[in-house]
Amino acid sequence: MNTSMTNVPRWLAGLSVVLLVPESASLAQDDVDWVTTSRGRYEIAIGAHTWPGLADLDSARDGEFDEAGFNISLAAHWPVKRFRDSELLAGIDLGLFSNDSNIRFISDTLTARNGYIAPSVKWMFGNRHRYSLDAGIGYYLQDITEIAGDYPMIWETQLWEEEAIGAYLGGTMDFRGGDPARSRGAMMSLKVHFVDFGTVRDDSFLPPTLGQDAGRLAGPVYMYQVGYRWR
Repeated sequence: MNTSMTNVPRWLAGLSVVLLVPESASLAQDDVDWVTTSRGRYEIAIGAHTWPGLADLDSARDGEFDEAGFNISLAAHWPVKRFRDSELLAGIDLGLFSNDSNIRFISDTLTARNGYIAPSVKWMFGNRHRYSLDAGIGYYLQDITEIAGDYPMIWETQLWEEEAIGAYLGGTMDFRGGDPARSRGAMMSLKVHFVDFGTVRDDSFLPPTLGQDAGRLAGPVYMYQVGYRWR
């Protein structure tokens, strides 16, 4: 009787070990996977965009800004939360975009340039995390400038400059799926930027080129990009 009673706890202890070891191994594997997938994701991209609000400006001189322009951007994001079939990354986006015009100042036509830096997030999901929804909010700087001369003798005359807080929403698709922890290859993204720079003017120049009120410059800016990403 005593022997039977002492064997029961030993049998239960053995069963507990058998049941708990796979669970412990699974948790350990999850930890290893999380360490592996905690690599940062980096992107470099170029593309084209359209800005209807820029083309709608009415300058004091004949001509208009091109609605279409070109852009380049860099981005870096790091995982902050992993879900069952997706992950959330946080980081920063840096970008430049530019639009030409046929509005002549003195020696050359005007160019509208924009630079932005935006803390941002990416929610990666889908098969091998090939897709993401993107959002950011940050600092935007816009100017309208004459860039004249030939390299290396190039000079700029800035007619207008303004800064504002803006935001963007978008999405990204990776062309080739792979291990989400070590993926690399081509990508495509779409972004829509929302920003308002207020009234465009050049009060300090005579004769006026933009005028006292060329209109209000605001988004949206529709941006398409292709590039390369790696982790």
